[in-house]
Amino acid sequence: MTSGPQPHDAHKTLSDLRDHLARHDKPIAFLFGAGTSCSVLIPSGAHGKQQPLIPAVLGLTASCKKDVGALGEKFKAAWAAIETRCKDNTQDPNVENVLSRLRMMLSAVGKSDTLAGLNPAELMNMEECVRKTIARLVTPDLKQLPADFPHSKFARWLAKTSRKRPVEIYTVNYDVLIEHALELERIPVFDGFVGCYQPFFHADSVRRPETMPGANWARLWKMHGSVTWRRVEQNGHVRVIRGEPDAAGEMILPSFQKYDESRQQPYVTFTDGLTRFLEQDDALLIVAGFAFADEHINNLIFGALENRPRTHVYALQFEELPEDNILIRRSFQRSNMIVIGPDTGVIGGRRAKWAPADTPSFMHGVFQLKNGGAAENLGVMKVGDFACFCSFLESMTPG
Repeated sequence: MTSGPQPHDAHKTLSDLRDHLARHDKPIAFLFGAGTSCSVLIPSGAHGKQQPLIPAVLGLTASCKKDVGALGEKFKAAWAAIETRCKDNTQDPNVENVLSRLRMMLSAVGKSDTLAGLNPAELMNMEECVRKTIARLVTPDLKQLPADFPHSKFARWLAKTSRKRPVEIYTVNYDVLIEHALELERIPVFDGFVGCYQPFFHADSVRRPETMPGANWARLWKMHGSVTWRRVEQNGHVRVIRGEPDAAGEMILPSFQKYDESRQQPYVTFTDGLTRFLEQDDALLIVAGFAFADEHINNLIFGALENRPRTHVYALQFEELPEDNILIRRSFQRSNMIVIGPDTGVIGGRRAKWAPADTPSFMHGVFQLKNGGAAENLGVMKVGDFACFCSFLESMTPG
């Protein structure tokens, strides 16, 4: 017998998730974070080793820190000072929080002032270095993609489903992996941009459902911007347009603080859209590869769960989270937040290990018994790995 709380039934949990996803009339959305992009693996040297095509936030942070340090000692010291301020405010000193603080400093510094030992021109140089490093790392040669990368499996599942409502995809990633996968499957996508020559962001078309394409179109909302966005001035107006990847990473928007209205507009429009989605009766949000590090998005999700008991969120986690993690603490309070980690899950506000009543074929690849099914009969849930989750989706569709 196992010690501690009664284990959760992995079979029932995955069956419930399948049933939710199979419903044709249910409002369904996905929120994808950096973990979805770094699930794409490519060969790395000899001996069959692999590495992510696009690094996770930790890797991006290390590369940005290195490139900023190469600008000189004062820039290295400035990065260290910003890291300290993040920690003092209980923020993870990752590249997104560092970039957010840099932009706040740029908006606050006077012409003759210094912050973190840097004058305005030097702060701008540091901010530009961070943007360019991110843009370079999240814009790999797509020819390196494996033939059957996870996003392509997600797109195939989406292509084979018939729904009364459009599937909405929210992502905080800057890369174009999801767009590429959807286009490979010839899935029409609306992303808030309109036009033919230089498609421009049109907020009204996102705010008014009647102006958007119907249920056979996927909706893609890039909440933190994209390497394919940039700002241009046309007839005295500044617009955000979409085109080829921009090496400057001008429209990388990691936080709610922005320079001006043109940068702020897409973020606000998309977060408002997420709020409206979660306010729908019986809405379902599947979260994958997202660390719940964006406080503004967190507040939207947790607030909706509190006000809409029929709205449900499945948070698929690649790693186990500590008890004091914001997601775990909130899931204890809300029975409509289901957290699925590898060793434990939080369901109905209760955290426990996984144990299956049985393991039918659809669980192969997403659930594995520990110790070959020894006495404890506990298992590891692998659906928090985006690659495994996409294989799980693909198993739901006919060949």
